[in-house]
Amino acid sequence: MEENSTHWLALREASRRILVGENLVIRLPKTQHERWHRLILNMGDSMPQRLEFPLMEVGDFSFHINQHQIFSMELEEPESLDTLWIPFDSHHLIEQLLQMCSELLLAGYPGCSGCGYRDDEEKWDEISHRQRLKSLR
Repeated sequence: MEENSTHWLALREASRRILVGENLVIRLPKTQHERWHRLILNMGDSMPQRLEFPLMEVGDFSFHINQHQIFSMELEEPESLDTLWIPFDSHHLIEQLLQMCSELLLAGYPGCSGCGYRDDEEKWDEISHRQRLKSLR
């Protein structure tokens, strides 16, 4: 995956949301729990000020905050612009998200300036992202 590609940027944004999301519920197959639990422990080490951490459940791969899916891997575009659309192979996505979350934590995210790989830490523009995705098809 090429750095700063549409895919890479979307995975970085998904990782940022995982790392800072409050009331986050992560649903993963049981076989993935140990690795993600290790990431949550690393979050605690990297963010000692944080009092709440993601809750893990057994199920199909999904990430929700207050019953709202924070990103969708479906081929069909989600209705809500609050849902990051990442219509990529979910088999590889789990590994890539885990790796990117770890890289961001090692870089000092969220306390570092610019390590989230957004210029000037701008708000994510889902409309532009979806337009880029559609132009790739």
